[in-house]
Amino acid sequence: GDAVVAEAWFGEHFELLLSRLTLADLNRILYRCDSEEREDGCGGVYGLKSGPLPYAGIEGVMSVLAGVHLRNDQGHPMSNNLRDGNWLIEFTSNRLGLHEKTKEVGRVVVLPGRVSEFFRFQLGSLVEKMFDPLKRLPRYLIPAYFSALLTTLSRKLQQLAWKSMSTFVSQGSTFVKELSLGSVQLCGRLPSSPLPPLSPKATAASGGEENVTLAAGLPHFATGYMRCWGRDTFIALRGLLLTTGRFKEARNIILGFGGCLRHGLIPNLLAGGVGARYNCRDAVWWWLQSVQDYCTIVPKGMDILSAPVSRLFPTDDSEPQPPGKADMPLRDVVQEALQRHSSGISFRERNAGPSLDQNMKPEGFDVAVGIDWKTGFVYGGSEWNCGTWMDKVGESDQAGNRGVPATPRDGSAVELVGLCKSAVRWLSQMHAKGVYKEKGVMADTEGLEERLVTWSQWDEMIQESFERHFWIPDAEGDVTHIADANFVHQRTIYRDSVGATKRFADFQLRPNFPIAMTVAPELFVPEHAWKALTMTETILLGKLGMATLDPKDWAYRGVYDNSQDSGSYETARGFNYHQGPVRRARGQCGGLFYHSHERNGCG
Repeated sequence: GDAVVAEAWFGEHFELLLSRLTLADLNRILYRCDSEEREDGCGGVYGLKSGPLPYAGIEGVMSVLAGVHLRNDQGHPMSNNLRDGNWLIEFTSNRLGLHEKTKEVGRVVVLPGRVSEFFRFQLGSLVEKMFDPLKRLPRYLIPAYFSALLTTLSRKLQQLAWKSMSTFVSQGSTFVKELSLGSVQLCGRLPSSPLPPLSPKATAASGGEENVTLAAGLPHFATGYMRCWGRDTFIALRGLLLTTGRFKEARNIILGFGGCLRHGLIPNLLAGGVGARYNCRDAVWWWLQSVQDYCTIVPKGMDILSAPVSRLFPTDDSEPQPPGKADMPLRDVVQEALQRHSSGISFRERNAGPSLDQNMKPEGFDVAVGIDWKTGFVYGGSEWNCGTWMDKVGESDQAGNRGVPATPRDGSAVELVGLCKSAVRWLSQMHAKGVYKEKGVMADTEGLEERLVTWSQWDEMIQESFERHFWIPDAEGDVTHIADANFVHQRTIYRDSVGATKRFADFQLRPNFPIAMTVAPELFVPEHAWKALTMTETILLGKLGMATLDPKDWAYRGVYDNSQDSGSYETARGFNYHQGPVRRARGQCGGLFYHSHERNGCG
């Protein structure tokens, strides 16, 4: 039918054009939310009477057409729009003529058995020619034929995306392929949110720079300094880039962020590196996990440890340095990050005050991180700042919660202990193989003279301490585990933290321990892991993902509205962002919960 006719229209010219496109180009062609599109110099997404489309690209239209097809809804605002005029047709093709890879180009092409031909083409003009016949049809037919042609174009471009990815994707199930398109959606080039320039040596070694960044979320975290977050980037890097085979992009992002290491930390907000903010404790551990994953997954992945990292800030107080001025191998950056944690990190954020963060109290700008050498646990933070992903700070003067972190999670957060364990275990293995030369870190343990703590010693220290400190047994009289009955709310679970200023917070049931269980399953006694996961599934797991807090917890508040200001201390201006089911769709917890089930043989 119509699809067959459309398919025939795509000849050799179109295939040649597609061969020029990268996955970063497909990000622009298929997606782009409103703010991304406006940054490209366009007018934003297309608007219908029912509201704006989610994306300016082809998939923005297709996402609406899917519902029209399903219900055969010829009265839908999109169907009416197509019958009333050619605006959407022209919008779809015209926006493609504004970008370098879809502008008109010339090329001499040698075709087998034929004389060489000179083609001038661009995706925008080809799509325009494809749609031209529609304009001569009776208006009532246009929605159906536009849908047939655009569906064919969408399918072609999706197939190109899958072909450009790993065999796991290209030969995978429909579900895997659809999920992999998230890599195309979230990974793109934005002038307002660049990756810091790499060392010229690193760029040359990779065969050219793929300067793309990952959006923390669309549409709200899409452009400018709010686009690129350290923790979000490295939580997602394995799934969006490594699993999909986008190794060059993953490599460059790891090296780019590594160049921004300062105070032993990876930026929370990247802001091109020069404007980076170092106010989170977890990004560096997710970065280290990504380095490990890259080395493990990518063919010859260990080579990245020798790749040059262009240090933007060679010292904590240095001015930004140009690319290549202060290069050092990635392995040395890894070592510096771990040594700085061992020695202790303490500083006050630069430009502290309302211009940096209008909500934070003065005490919140003080950052402190270190290692407790009695347990090997990484610790840090205070009741006045949020150093992990549960980072909501109050914003309401009326309710009196402005500047108060709702979930400080200071002390030793369970997922950071797991990520630290994963890092030192891996380095212990790499050192034993002769791949990583450093034996460990220098540490001031128990006030004694500084001594070497080897990777294996640090690894064993965490292993021996974890269950005793984090497991909450079912019997009150159990003296082998540290669990203050005055604060225990649920039993047979793992604590959310150890050493919080507000003691009750240590014992809250949250979905963070499955993260540790995924990256460091050896920490957990299998019988305990099974019980804790069963409790978590029963209490926190919902239809869309994991609740952020036990509904029976006294602090639980289930209705979230960031725009609502009132006298309610617990909920005003979204203070309960991580105090209930508001973030049930938070993928890292839901996905890692299921992964932790698998790692612990729980079905």
